[in-house]
Amino acid sequence: MTRTRRNLWLHKANYRRLADGGTFLTASQLLELLLTAYAEGHIGVTVPERASRGPGRGRVVVALDDEVFARAEADAGEGRTSLVIDTLVEAYLAGAVTITLHATTDAAPRPATLSVGPPAEHTAAAA
Repeated sequence: MTRTRRNLWLHKANYRRLADGGTFLTASQLLELLLTAYAEGHIGVTVPERASRGPGRGRVVVALDDEVFARAEADAGEGRTSLVIDTLVEAYLAGAVTITLHATTDAAPRPATLSVGPPAEHTAAAA
């Protein structure tokens, strides 16, 4: 896995909240999981045509896996990847998307799995 540092146009405060979230994963790992799940159709968010002109947006340097970024760019369209990432970060911070990792031990070997989906209260409200 090769991670390349990329200049993305994101809401800087939201990215800092993601990076300082105190989770087990780094911000790069979270973004890679979100982008992969989005590309595979597990996350259904509406990506706006353009970013809002509100304050707080700017260049953020993020190291992302080359394959994940290339797939996201191919799906989003060139120049829209930052907008997709910004939308995914916003949904994650709002709790509309959650990430749950399951680890295994040698005593119970099985592959680790990733689940991405809305929290239970969002699912119940939609039903």
